[in-house]
Amino acid sequence: MSVYSGGGTGRHAGLKILFAVMRVTVQFRSRVQNISGSQPLFLFMFLVYIIDSHKINRYYVGSADDVAKRLLRHNTGSVTSTRSGLPLELKFTEPFETRNEALKRERAIKKKKNRIYVKWLISNSKR
Repeated sequence: MSVYSGGGTGRHAGLKILFAVMRVTVQFRSRVQNISGSQPLFLFMFLVYIIDSHKINRYYVGSADDVAKRLLRHNTGSVTSTRSGLPLELKFTEPFETRNEALKRERAIKKKKNRIYVKWLISNSKR
């Protein structure tokens, strides 16, 4: 642990700040898939999803690594942006190997700002 004694003449002069070194372990959910008898291949799965609110006639586009858990958060009112439209129904998912790819796709869908395009995605999905 290291200690930093704040200097200066301001309101926080002489304030001691403690920095603790923390070890953080992150475990990601993964899916194991065998491809024609070869070694197991571990794939991280990130999904872009579209949920629908019949109550306010709106779609919400998002991304997550666990869509079931995320949908539960939406439907329990934990997400401010969708709270007014409860209940919400999952209409579309699209898988990606990396979070970055999923976020790029989510932004691309949102950038279109086109309800017809979102409906087209939903109607052509194999969900």
